[in-house]
Amino acid sequence: GIAWGLARRTHPLARTGPTARMSEVRGRNVDKNRAALLENGYASHDKGAAYDTSFMERQNDEQIGLLGSKVSQLKQMTLQINDMVAYDNRMLDEMGTSFDRTGSLLGGTMRRLDDLAKTKHGRHMIYLALFVLCVFIFLYMSSRRR
Repeated sequence: GIAWGLARRTHPLARTGPTARMSEVRGRNVDKNRAALLENGYASHDKGAAYDTSFMERQNDEQIGLLGSKVSQLKQMTLQINDMVAYDNRMLDEMGTSFDRTGSLLGGTMRRLDDLAKTKHGRHMIYLALFVLCVFIFLYMSSRRR
């Protein structure tokens, strides 16, 4: 207190006069009150600390429970995603197999059409097939317009 009071008085920005004196007295009273509170508070401090600890433990337990439920939700979501991915992979494999079969079938058909186109009689058959295809397309388009 005294050293601080001297330091405040010698400081160029320190207040002087009656207001400075009152603030020094107020400062001493605050220090005395603080010391009295601390001395009296030690007995009740143990009860307050126990209450704070149990309160914090309850809060931690609640937070752990919430965290556990969130983790189980995430686990369920990841299991569902895993099932969906496995199903999609199976479907893609089946599609790949179907495309391979279709490609082989179209390749064989194109080979037969090429062989047919090389013969004179075969060209007429291709023209006939194209004509029938055009008729079907024309009938389809005309039926859609109605």
